[in-house]
Amino acid sequence: FESWKLQMNTSVEDANRILESLRDVLGKTPVFMSSSEIGSQVAGDTQSRAIYALLVSLVGITLYVWLRFHSVIWGIAAVLALVHDVLMMLGAIAISYWLEPFLGVLLVEEFKINLVIVAAFLTLVGYSINDTIVVFDRLREIKGKSPKLTGPMINDAINLTLSRTTLTSLTTFLVVVILYFLGGVSIHGFAFSLVIGVVVGTYSSIFIAAPTVVWMQDKFGEGSASSASSKKKVTATDR
Repeated sequence: FESWKLQMNTSVEDANRILESLRDVLGKTPVFMSSSEIGSQVAGDTQSRAIYALLVSLVGITLYVWLRFHSVIWGIAAVLALVHDVLMMLGAIAISYWLEPFLGVLLVEEFKINLVIVAAFLTLVGYSINDTIVVFDRLREIKGKSPKLTGPMINDAINLTLSRTTLTSLTTFLVVVILYFLGGVSIHGFAFSLVIGVVVGTYSSIFIAAPTVVWMQDKFGEGSASSASSKKKVTATDR
């Protein structure tokens, strides 16, 4: 207000002293301008940076798995599982708009993409790739020097890691559920995203990543090439 009136139940001298003291305090207190609205340019920059961060993380994971397992198909299979996880989480956030009227009692609300949700995406990527690497390690041990992966090898690898994966996912799921209901408004969207992410990240490591390795091996003939080279070595030895 440009002008306003103040009534005080005191003498003029006391009122002047109070006003002078108030003027000194306000004059020494810095005032920072703030705004709760975000413009389209800032939102666009945040969106582009989030997409860039996800792409860079996926490329880095592909290179890491490629170098660790000495074949690019392992890296591609792991990234395909991660893309599935991210899309499932994104879909859950999108349909929260329509689920809010029906699941409001479960604290479901209209979640929106922000920096906290982006952090949940990156957390899911790290969590899911950890489970996938565990399955891949056991699958490589079972494969040994065999020239080609098979379905029974995948079943054996999954059975050997199933108890570990179940216990790890269950404890993580319980933690994020507690955070979802009791963590407060600031991390509500983060916890909701991870509740969905832990579930999809667990089954994608089992039902998507490992079978995709076998499918790509048969599709692009990596196993056939290895078998052919092994047969050549055996033939040369026999001669």
